[in-house]
Amino acid sequence: MFIKAFAVALTFASAAAGQTLPEPLGDGLSDFANVLDATEEGRITRLLEATRAETGVQMVVVTLPTIEANGGAGMRLDAYAKALFNAWGVGEADRNDGILMLVATEAREVRIALGGGYDAVYDGRAARVLSTAVLPEFREGRIAGGIEAGIVSSRERLITPFLEGRPVTVTDGFADETPSSLPWVAGIGGLAGLIGYGFWSRARARRTCPSCGAQTLNRTKEVIDPPTRSSSGTGLQHLTCQACGFVDRRSFSIPALRSDGSDGPGGSRGGSSGSGRSSGGFGGGRSSGGGASGKW
Repeated sequence: MFIKAFAVALTFASAAAGQTLPEPLGDGLSDFANVLDATEEGRITRLLEATRAETGVQMVVVTLPTIEANGGAGMRLDAYAKALFNAWGVGEADRNDGILMLVATEAREVRIALGGGYDAVYDGRAARVLSTAVLPEFREGRIAGGIEAGIVSSRERLITPFLEGRPVTVTDGFADETPSSLPWVAGIGGLAGLIGYGFWSRARARRTCPSCGAQTLNRTKEVIDPPTRSSSGTGLQHLTCQACGFVDRRSFSIPALRSDGSDGPGGSRGGSSGSGRSSGGFGGGRSSGGGASGKW
């Protein structure tokens, strides 16, 4: 175990020095910053899975403490998000319809990066998603809530009109960014009941120690065996309580990387070329740099 942990640490050090981008922890959520607890991770993962199952569009959420320590030294957030998007191949190569939400927690910056299939008007719409749904939650310290709200808003304000091919303006549909304006949520296999939509409430989920009950539980993750295109990987989650000294370790599985099309050609920024369903994984989608950024 010590040798493997040392190898993981060495990999991250090499990434910082050699500008190597991180490998995904899954095809939906990669919480490298460890800002989400297990319940929050579950809600966000189910939202991403439901969005993809219903629309065929892959949306990916990534949290990082800094981009500088993860292959982005000297880069702006928008350039880094584009590089990560293309390295992973977010979305389908034939449509370039993927969406990446990147949260850099220490810099307090967030980026929504769009696939090359989205017209330039969607840059403005992505900015509205950030300003109306994501940033208000982030500014109140609710990172999970902002991510969840951003997924919901992105589906309604970005993915749906894109797939329908209907003309939109920057502000169409943003007059009332409230739970009642997002009726699709209740129809996704009962997902609303599953999630409970706590991100609209003012309560913030906290990491509570199962031993002493104090909200001082720290959680870190390490990749033990990175996934490949032919096999899944494994990781180890470490739980430690600062108050009582509780320690626990839990293994988790990292899905295999998709083997087809990860280096596929990018598309020009334009309308949708289809709305077929995807079975999961990364489909080789590309970004031309479109999207929007915000700070909180």
